[in-house]
Amino acid sequence: MNHEDPIIDPLLEELLGEQQMPDLTARIVKAHQQRQSQGSSGINGHTKAPLSMVTAATAQASSTNPTAEVPPQKTSTAKRRMQRQRLLTAVGSLALSLCLLVVLSGVAYVSYQQLLPGQGTPLAADGDKSPSAGARDDDAGAKDVPQLASNDGIPAKDISPTPAMPEPGAQMPGPIESIDSTALVEKSAPRFVEPRFRDSLELSDEQIVGQINEAIASAWKAEEVKPSPEATDHEFVRRTYLQLLGRIPTVTEIEHFVSQRRENKREWLVDQILSSDKYEAEFASFWSARFANILVGRAGGMSADSPIDRSALEGYLAQQFENNTPYNLLVQDLLTATGTTSPGSETFNPATNFLVSMIDGDAKLATAKTCTAFLGQQLQCAECHNHPTTGWSQQQFWGLNAFFRQTRLAQDRQSGQLAILDQDFTKSRDSDSGEVYYEQPNGLLKVAYPQFVDGTTIPRSGKVSEVDRRQELAQLIVNSDQFPKATVNRMWQHFFGVGFTQPVDDMGPHNPASHPELLDQLSEHFAESNFDLRRLMRWITLSQPYGLSSRQIDENLADNPDAGRQLFARYYSRQMEAEQLFHSLQMLAKNSAEGSSPIIASLDDRHSWLGQVNRKMGDDEGSETSALDGGITQSLLMMNGGLMKQATDAQAAVLKKVTASKMSSHDKVEHLFLAALSRRPTKQELSAISEILKTRSNESAALQDIWWALLNSNEFILDH
Repeated sequence: MNHEDPIIDPLLEELLGEQQMPDLTARIVKAHQQRQSQGSSGINGHTKAPLSMVTAATAQASSTNPTAEVPPQKTSTAKRRMQRQRLLTAVGSLALSLCLLVVLSGVAYVSYQQLLPGQGTPLAADGDKSPSAGARDDDAGAKDVPQLASNDGIPAKDISPTPAMPEPGAQMPGPIESIDSTALVEKSAPRFVEPRFRDSLELSDEQIVGQINEAIASAWKAEEVKPSPEATDHEFVRRTYLQLLGRIPTVTEIEHFVSQRRENKREWLVDQILSSDKYEAEFASFWSARFANILVGRAGGMSADSPIDRSALEGYLAQQFENNTPYNLLVQDLLTATGTTSPGSETFNPATNFLVSMIDGDAKLATAKTCTAFLGQQLQCAECHNHPTTGWSQQQFWGLNAFFRQTRLAQDRQSGQLAILDQDFTKSRDSDSGEVYYEQPNGLLKVAYPQFVDGTTIPRSGKVSEVDRRQELAQLIVNSDQFPKATVNRMWQHFFGVGFTQPVDDMGPHNPASHPELLDQLSEHFAESNFDLRRLMRWITLSQPYGLSSRQIDENLADNPDAGRQLFARYYSRQMEAEQLFHSLQMLAKNSAEGSSPIIASLDDRHSWLGQVNRKMGDDEGSETSALDGGITQSLLMMNGGLMKQATDAQAAVLKKVTASKMSSHDKVEHLFLAALSRRPTKQELSAISEILKTRSNESAALQDIWWALLNSNEFILDH
């Protein structure tokens, strides 16, 4: 074998081929002697042969003539030393080669990464101009540019984790650009998603209520349970006022209902609340607060540094409920609103308060909230990865997110108010398509264009004059079958404490409904009724399960919503909501005119009290916590809170009227029970209270103590 390197190659053969290392000492010595013997000829003008050539020739001669004379060998010690040196030289050469290979691989990897979209220098970047479509969409992460859909030439940055979105209403957004009111004029883009026309509802309310009763009864039969007895008139009137008006009924309202001799007295009561002018403002006030909770949370807009003008939002919603605006139109208005959030400018639009706290940055929170509030589905988990159980993919999340990328937060230069406007969202001057880039768990980037969760797409242009993305999204949502289904499920949960799914905003194959056929039927009827919320409320409150007692019997022990088996064989007792408790105590403290409708508490008073009860948890999803959790804080709030002091003060409306009246002690106690618990006292309770009154010299003080005890009882705070 011929070797280019007679020293290194044999060593490599030994290392890689497990051969014995040959003895090269004799060859090297002989080559050295030959070189010395030729030294004189070199001096006389002849060129010396390179040592490598001489060594190679010597090796070849040695191999062809094994009997050639070899000089005497060196000592064994010198041989071993030389062998070690040669071995170290070979190992060093190998190590150097491996290091060089690693360095070259690293250089190649870095060069490859720089060629990927959004990494290092953007593809086709044009100097200081905006990055091309190959650049990553990370403008939203710039701390000094919180608005969206800008095309202001911000250079691309290295990939880094997206900052967590603030919870809605927690903090004011960072510095934002001021704009003239002319920038808030409505855009007139063509429509690509046509409105869905549905058949008119042909069934009467009585027929739909019958369908509800039949479906629920079929489930009872299948599960071999029996319903609880029917609720008493006192129980029914209390829960109906709580659910429709957000407060307990007055003594006059209770007695008026109970005294009715008509057969359909419960239908009459529901119609009185839903249709009469007497309760119009009160109904609108309660439901505006309830829907504001759904849209921005109970704590949204309660703090001074919140971008949400909660009073403006609730005032807007109250007007919609007074007008009985179809729910689909209300949702479209909320999703497409532009203008300022507070009064004081010509472009004031209170509907903008839904999105104002959720579009700063990359609108991830707006994406998630829109999906949960109007479609009853939790899509936020798919922001970072495909969800393993729900089936939602990252592509679906970012496809929905792309609809909000034309939406921008600004400030009206004239009034100084926060404003929402639409602006072109294009990533390149060479293309109108406004794409969104997102990072997969494996680090690769993918692109998303506006695509609804059901796969429906719209044109990709990011120019508002060509495609108004929010307008298209709003139409897609209200066209969806999931929209009425999510609304019915949420309304059912309000009246029963439990929806067809638990939770109500996590619907899907992974979380099947307890009564899927009934949910589908009610959803279809609700859509065909032109999305009439009042009519949906009427169907539910006149149904058989709503009118049952909350007392559980042995025959329906299997009805256990805590275990995921909601059969609605009884009315589920639960604690009053914060708004219901506030309105009830306010009424007892201030309403002295029994013949008139109870006063409506001011928004400032309600917000002040609710702001003490509800708090933001500070997570990315805007979660909240409440002091009304059954713990020590709730006990202290109920016993010693300012609102309770107002209701139990000697000058409080109900208590003052009773103590100043000429009623007998028996009637006074009965009146207090009706006012607090919507029922008369039992014989045992009357007997015990009579003994107390006998031992007290001051009847008014004794009645005040009894009143305080009633309002701090478990029965008062329960919706049962």
